Amino acid sequence: MTGETLSDLLKPLIGKAGSVHMVIKRIGPIGFAATESDKLTGVELSPDGMVRLERENGWIMIDPHEIVAVSWNGQPADSTGQFL
Repeated sequence: MTGETLSDLLKPLIGKAGSVHMVIKRIGPIGFAATESDKLTGVELSPDGMVRLERENGWIMIDPHEIVAVSWNGQPADSTGQFL
């Protein structure tokens, strides 16, 4: 996946509660919850192609080239969500 694609998928989720799951090559699924008190606040593509996800309580850098699939569940408390 490219950094632009990952950014485009995640930018609409800024400020929304829910959970994001990704499948990463050679690792498997990972996920993070965006709760009412810790929502995604920004998505930035760095010059080296990495994607920085900013949250109210921290941030993470992701290498989009290692991502195989992405899912988002906007109602994690009310459903079992999507599993990859």
